[in-house]
Amino acid sequence: MVSIRSNMLKNINKIYLQKSKKFIFIILLLNLIATISIAENVTNSAVVYMYHRFGEPDNPSTNISLEQFKKQLEELSKPKYNVVKLEYIIDSIITQTQLPTNTIAISIDDGHNSIIKKAWPLLKEYNFPVTLFISTDSIDSKYKNYLTWDEIRALKKEGVDIGAHTKTHPHLHTMSVSEIKEEIEYSNKRYLSELGEMPKLFAYPFGEANSQVIKIIQDYKFKAAFGQHSGVINETSDLNYLPRFSINEKYGSIDRIKFSGNAKGLGIYDLTPIDPEFSENPPFIGFSLLDKSLSKSLNCFIFDGSGNIESEIYNFEERIEIRLQRKIKEGRVRMNCTAKDNQNNWRWFGHQFIMPNYLD
Repeated sequence: MVSIRSNMLKNINKIYLQKSKKFIFIILLLNLIATISIAENVTNSAVVYMYHRFGEPDNPSTNISLEQFKKQLEELSKPKYNVVKLEYIIDSIITQTQLPTNTIAISIDDGHNSIIKKAWPLLKEYNFPVTLFISTDSIDSKYKNYLTWDEIRALKKEGVDIGAHTKTHPHLHTMSVSEIKEEIEYSNKRYLSELGEMPKLFAYPFGEANSQVIKIIQDYKFKAAFGQHSGVINETSDLNYLPRFSINEKYGSIDRIKFSGNAKGLGIYDLTPIDPEFSENPPFIGFSLLDKSLSKSLNCFIFDGSGNIESEIYNFEERIEIRLQRKIKEGRVRMNCTAKDNQNNWRWFGHQFIMPNYLD
């Protein structure tokens, strides 16, 4: 009788252990699924602002008034923002280091001398780092309204990072391979000669690039390269064609700074077409969402030189396909896609395409 009872207890314990193991396995599996879900919903986000001129009202399309600039810096100095070096953002994305919430970087293109006369003193007041992208011919030619190499060295000594922006600031996508390489190599040589090191970051003139240009830039081993299209950088972003919010008099309101500065990345993959330069008109555009639940609130807007292009969005949850209602005009084409997540955050993906003239 004792033996039977003992065997019964052993069997009960065995069944209990088996069920416990199954229960533990289910709990672990659910935790894993939850972790994967969170990973799909969370992106390591950062926003980069791009400026050109400061206090130069004769050039409104590339200028920001000092009054606007001061208000923007005041907004970004609030505790909820974290203004960091641009290279720090890139390093964090590469190493998968989590960035603080509302991480911001400031960049300036071309090297106009209003930077040192008007912008840098204000940036220093707030202890904000900045990256300056220069085209070397503009400096070498000693144009009246551009920085000198001495001024660039002085800025570098004070902590300003200097990036590459080609030799002559051309439309790279219209050039041959040898011409593109000449632009990069000559610029790099001048940079090395004047500043004693090679540039780590690159910005495309006019934000324009196609697959050929991007491949060449990649071959020169820049850490990252930047366009001029709006969007939030995240771990799904292409490091060779990163977005920046262009800020000028028209698009420099505090509301725009607040909205973009608080936006998060919209994780996408399998963007088509792969080449930013279209090969058909109208083109077929599509991408897949890392978090398919965002498809419910997704909106996409596409603009060319004639304004907004009417389009239909075909939503297949994970896959998004966009069909345009008319042909695109020659030149730069910008796409902005936004969605609101379940935590009420706006998520933003932007991209710039080019429509060549032979397809117009």
